[in-house]
Amino acid sequence: MKEELLNKIISVAYGDASLKDKISIYFLAKKDGEVKNLLNEYKHSANTTHNLGFEECPDNIIEKVTNSINSKTVQSKSMLTDIYSIIFRRPVFSGAVLGVIIMAVISTFIINRPEIKQQYTKQQIELADEQVKQSFALVASVLNKTKNTVEKEVLTDRVSRPIKQSFNLVNEYLKGENKNENIN
Repeated sequence: MKEELLNKIISVAYGDASLKDKISIYFLAKKDGEVKNLLNEYKHSANTTHNLGFEECPDNIIEKVTNSINSKTVQSKSMLTDIYSIIFRRPVFSGAVLGVIIMAVISTFIINRPEIKQQYTKQQIELADEQVKQSFALVASVLNKTKNTVEKEVLTDRVSRPIKQSFNLVNEYLKGENKNENIN
């Protein structure tokens, strides 16, 4: 039997094989009795190995596994690892912390911006006051002219005169004094 097939049988028995390898070995075990016997033996061996407790395992095997893995057990957690796990392992909390930091930076820029104090001389203030008075006087004269134009020309000539003529025509028609023959 080839070594590659034997490795696949062992990995299927221990449950480490891929789905493709498991299916191919199971079909091969149905056809070939030798493969079936080997698979059953390794499955039995895997079950006893998996069921073996930590206390029943020999010390030299535990040392070999520990040395091959090079694992170091952490005896106590530090405060820094606790803070790290709270902040960075929970996305909602890390988002909230990021939001607080951004708001703190923005508020710092808004609150601590330097105030610009402009100093004006008395002459500049008087000049600005005079210019404002002149502009208000100009606006007032334009509004007065507009008012006079609207009252005297537009309302009397273009609005009230045609309305007055229309009322006169209606009155004459109702009285029977129809001088305009075109209305009938």
